[in-house]
Amino acid sequence: MNRKKLFLLLIGIILLIVVFAMPAFAQEVAEEGYQSNVHGTFLSLLPPILAIALALITKEVYSSLFIGVVSGALLYANFKPLTAYNIMFTEGFIASLADSWNVGILIFLVVLGAIVSL
Repeated sequence: MNRKKLFLLLIGIILLIVVFAMPAFAQEVAEEGYQSNVHGTFLSLLPPILAIALALITKEVYSSLFIGVVSGALLYANFKPLTAYNIMFTEGFIASLADSWNVGILIFLVVLGAIVSL
C-alpha cells in the first residue's frame, strides 16, 4: 500500500473514532444542567445553518448572526420568548461581557477593524 493511502486511512480511522466518541462526552456534560427539548436533535443545527445561509444570501453578517442567536435562544428556551430573551441577555451577552478575557478580545477586534478601515 502506498504511504499516502496508508496515511489517509489512518487519519480516516482516527476521525471516525473521534466522531463516535464525541456523543459519549456530550452526554456526560448534558446530564449536569438544564437541557432543552431539541438537545441532540437535528433542530439544534438550525441556528448556525440559518445564520450562515442568511449571511450568504443577504450579505449582512451582523443581522444574520443576531437572527441565528435569537433562533438558538428560542430553541434553548423551548420556544418561550420571555425565557429566550432572559437567557440571551443574562446568560449570553452579559455573562460574556463580564469576562475580562472576552472583553480583551472584543477590544482587539475593534482596534483591528479600525486599523483595517484606515
